[in-house]
Amino acid sequence: MAFFMTYLVDEVNGGIRASLPDFNLYTFASAVSEVPARLQEAIAAGYHGKEPKSSGLDDLKDDPRYQGGWWLWLNIDVDDLPARRHRSRAVSHQRPSRRGGARSGARSA
Repeated sequence: MAFFMTYLVDEVNGGIRASLPDFNLYTFASAVSEVPARLQEAIAAGYHGKEPKSSGLDDLKDDPRYQGGWWLWLNIDVDDLPARRHRSRAVSHQRPSRRGGARSGARSA
């Protein structure tokens, strides 16, 4: 487990977009309480590398990609990245449905 800066922004059509800049990943959630689980799913499905170095707020707060939202410092499970990647299933870039589900995906560079 390690702490990583997580950027959240409200989506125009509802829901929340949560980004993990250190992993170059994002996901969508219906509520803030869903964000940690959705981020774990996004890491399992879309991250292919070693555990990144955790950035601090000073490293990210002036980045133009992260304006108009808010930051959380979340404890992310990175202990078994390879095992989780093999168990994951493909997911798409879809926003949460009205029923409260969310899909996660990797952000394209």
